[in-house]
Amino acid sequence: MPFHDRFDPLRGFPVQIATFSFNGTCDNPLTMTGSKGAIRTASRLPPTAKISPPSHHNDAPTAVGDRALSVAFLTPAWPVDVAANGIVTYVDSIAAGMRRQGHTVCILSAYCHGSSSQPDIYPVKRGAVSALAWIRDGLTIRINRSAALRERFCRALVNTARRAIAERGVQLLEMEETFGWIHDVKPHLPIPVVVRLHGPHFANGPVMRVPTDSAFHRRVRAEGLGIAIADGVSSPSRDILDQTREFYRLPLSDAAVIPYPGPDVSPEHCWSLAECDRSRLLFVGRFDRHKGGDVVIEAFRKVAQRFPHIRLCFAGPDDGVTDDQGRYWTLAKYLEERAPDVAKRVDWLGQQPNSSLAELRRKAFATMVGSRYETFGIVVLEAMAYGCPLAATQTGGIAEIVEDGVNGVLARPGDPDDLASAILRLLEAPAFAAKLGRRAAEDATRYHPDAIAHETALFHQSVLDRWNASARRNLRWSP
Repeated sequence: MPFHDRFDPLRGFPVQIATFSFNGTCDNPLTMTGSKGAIRTASRLPPTAKISPPSHHNDAPTAVGDRALSVAFLTPAWPVDVAANGIVTYVDSIAAGMRRQGHTVCILSAYCHGSSSQPDIYPVKRGAVSALAWIRDGLTIRINRSAALRERFCRALVNTARRAIAERGVQLLEMEETFGWIHDVKPHLPIPVVVRLHGPHFANGPVMRVPTDSAFHRRVRAEGLGIAIADGVSSPSRDILDQTREFYRLPLSDAAVIPYPGPDVSPEHCWSLAECDRSRLLFVGRFDRHKGGDVVIEAFRKVAQRFPHIRLCFAGPDDGVTDDQGRYWTLAKYLEERAPDVAKRVDWLGQQPNSSLAELRRKAFATMVGSRYETFGIVVLEAMAYGCPLAATQTGGIAEIVEDGVNGVLARPGDPDDLASAILRLLEAPAFAAKLGRRAAEDATRYHPDAIAHETALFHQSVLDRWNASARRNLRWSP
């Protein structure tokens, strides 16, 4: 039985929504219940046309219709090298592409590393509050810590966005669907707010074996309410957009599918069979259940039996994996107890800055991706852009960019035997692997940052046009 047949994600649980006046001070929290008024179709947006690479990398498209936009993106951290996070990578690339096309882009970041003196970087910080607010906040944290922290963050985000509007003329805010923050933010901003489906909890939570308890349901429903009231919805893949439509029973008929941008890699910096190390495989990602770090280790064990000199370079943080029996494993413990036969052949590098990944990709013979689910799969696109032979799981958005036997090889998600077989197809036929890599690099040009930035600007402009038209109609009919 589908999950939403047992639980209505938009009506099943009350969600605490913090409300606060436009000057940023907090009023009383209230309990929301699902109502027809709160659930509506997202803004009607034109379908995204097929994305093609620019004719020349230096000939980036100009501002949309000669109208330069000023937009803000919310990101969990900044700059890109401080976080192993796909949202940060996306924002970094899309912001650079839009700036090259004459648009103004501001970054609203929940965490900023180092100096934040740049005029277009806005740390989301709690501003000065009154003594009464301090007392009230202390009491609400004691009563309901999660709701209080949510309210505090959203209040800070509203005030930060308003600063960017005043100082940089921001016309639109794009933010993730996480926790349904948009529901607390959008009513207090004088600009349209767009939701980007980076990773809805209804899809990612079960993959991570998050308990489907009341907290899970509250978050899932809050995200659904936020998606429903957004002025626009965009998705990196058709898969997650279709899942969102089905799960929440929202048409989202005109939501835009705009993939993530990939890196711009010149041919001389791409992978080559002559210069790679044929005894080295690469995995870039977290050691956790979502990214399938355990699946990669188990697949590598099987590959190592056929290739006794093969090594695995594991580049990513150790977030731990909870197995099917509920036991939690760190990477070191997993290698020691579950994979002692290859423990000394796994080189764990920890989290690596983006700037160091290019050399790792060029050095390894092939890249492994073991994700149990991906809304898109930036790590896949990055490997393709460098022309790396690739073995990845056929799940989510990955299946929309990788064609088995054409620009990579695919395996069933969560199946180390199948992933090992995919890697062996590459190792046993180096010329075939190189051919796939060349085609991958060619296909990756469709996701050039300037092309994706242009599509994003077109999408943002359509949202703005519709939002402005609606505002004019409201003024015309107001008493």
